Amino acid sequence: MTFGLYNLVWHLLRPLIPLILRLRAWRGKEIASRLQDRFGQPQLDQKIKGAIWIHAVSVGETVAAIGLAKALASTLPKARFLITTNTVSAAAMVERESANGMALSHAFQPLDHPHFVDQFLQHTRPTLAIFMESDFWPNLISKTAAKAIPVIFASSQLSSTAFHRWTKQPAMAKAVFAAPQMVLAVNDAQAAQFQRLGTPADIITVLGSLKLGTMADADPALCQSLKTAIGKRQILLAASTHDGEDASMIAAANALGDNWLTIIAPRHPDRGSQIAAASGGAPQRSLGQFPSKDHNLYIMDSFGEMGSLFSLADLVILGGSFMPKGGHNPLEPAAFGLPIITGQHIFKNSAEFAGLRDVGVVFDVAETDGGLDATITGQKLAKLVIAIANDKPARRRIASAAKAYAMAANERSNIAARKIVLETMKQPVKTNR
Repeated sequence: MTFGLYNLVWHLLRPLIPLILRLRAWRGKEIASRLQDRFGQPQLDQKIKGAIWIHAVSVGETVAAIGLAKALASTLPKARFLITTNTVSAAAMVERESANGMALSHAFQPLDHPHFVDQFLQHTRPTLAIFMESDFWPNLISKTAAKAIPVIFASSQLSSTAFHRWTKQPAMAKAVFAAPQMVLAVNDAQAAQFQRLGTPADIITVLGSLKLGTMADADPALCQSLKTAIGKRQILLAASTHDGEDASMIAAANALGDNWLTIIAPRHPDRGSQIAAASGGAPQRSLGQFPSKDHNLYIMDSFGEMGSLFSLADLVILGGSFMPKGGHNPLEPAAFGLPIITGQHIFKNSAEFAGLRDVGVVFDVAETDGGLDATITGQKLAKLVIAIANDKPARRRIASAAKAYAMAANERSNIAARKIVLETMKQPVKTNR
């Protein structure tokens, strides 16, 4: 596809965009009062002009973006930051950091219509643009670079599917991947992919993932209440599960028996009642209930309490990996020293999983030949959980290795921040004021 054809599609879609956005807002995928953000007209304080702009997508990338912003702020204390995201849950994370006093604003990413991107850049006038991980929009990146705003790709990676798709449109790929002044790739294989797409080799640094391994906050009162209700049972946490995965987690809970409590924390808490119904009426956090002695399952359908669950769990199964969702950030449970069980769909976090697998923290459960059979997968999960839990010396080694790896991941954010600051200072920023 050429740039001309790409933009023609956007122009043809233009009359439908308001309807699509209103439908998404009705489904809870957008905030109705913030739809102007998508047209490149976010309602921001005038002081945000000239900020360092970091583009994230969803929760995982936003955690990394906030960590990078904090690392940059330690060197540039007068800097202001703008983080753009695509999801409502990621927006809430940014706004919580802002409420805690960080010089940080949020906007939803403008759609990649050329006019919307122009309006966004005129409205915000960033001094620097940092694109996190793998969200590469042709107009957003090329138009930013055309305004002489330095562009940096951080924690950069492409799935093999995305890479092959870009190779089929070389003109557009070159416009996007030759745009940055710096690319911080997650590994050598990713660095080679960026070179093939047009990024000069001398601007690529292999730094590793910038996803953070910081410990999420645990609520002592909630932890104590949960401990009292759980009793002496061991805890298996199925974290951030998606629709289609819960049946396997329920099967695992049944296979583990009464000495275990399995906590399912769905990625989208509004699915809590659906999961409870499928499990025979398991108690739900959203209803003010706590684990009960007559149920081996508990549904943690709430926001912002994962840190408490990680602090209590003996092992964690990370969702989004048994369905083709790409997996979720394994560094978060690693920071708590937890063994991590995953399915095969981890393309969004492959570098993090690979590193943790190398140090013995990650354990893989493959699908059956016929796909995701919930009963068979549940039995496999239960067998693996018991084997890991019973090997206490291995558990101690895993805890130590996991925490060390998570700590090293946080240091990578500081290294990236120093590299970005040096790059910014090296060549004066020229923006169209």
